Amino acid sequence: MTKDKSDIEFNDELRYLELKQMIEKADNAVAVAVATTATTCAVPIPFADAPMLVAQQVVLMSTICGVFEINIKKDGLKALAMAALSAGGATLVGKTIASNLPKLIPGLGSIAGGVISAGTAGVVTLAMGKAFIEVCKAVRMGKLSEADVTSSKGVDMLKKGFKEQLRKKKE
Repeated sequence: MTKDKSDIEFNDELRYLELKQMIEKADNAVAVAVATTATTCAVPIPFADAPMLVAQQVVLMSTICGVFEINIKKDGLKALAMAALSAGGATLVGKTIASNLPKLIPGLGSIAGGVISAGTAGVVTLAMGKAFIEVCKAVRMGKLSEADVTSSKGVDMLKKGFKEQLRKKKE
């Protein structure tokens, strides 16, 4: 039995709607993660939030994988998160240090540092989440294989997307 043109169009439309729903669910997961990472980094203890931030971002990436029905191991996601963060380079390191230094000053310094740190964590998590959605979307569209997500091809795509997202947030 051959498919006629209307069957093909229906299947394409169905795939489009399915992908659109996945993106919406993933965007919601990113919004929740932005709020939780910002809350975590508002803690007034200098540099205590970094390990928890990475863990929360790995959970976010795992959630996005679940939404897109992609199976990536936790170690692969952790490596991807670290690669994305390293793509931020000196700018990201500078922001992290600048947001944590005021926390060393008791009282108002701790509060100011927490607010700055929370904002930085939110921006970084948003950028990483949006970039990873694009990687997962590429897998679902057949432009990237699931195995390539943790290869240099996927890592490069994530780093590029992460940098673009950070640049958007600056503008």
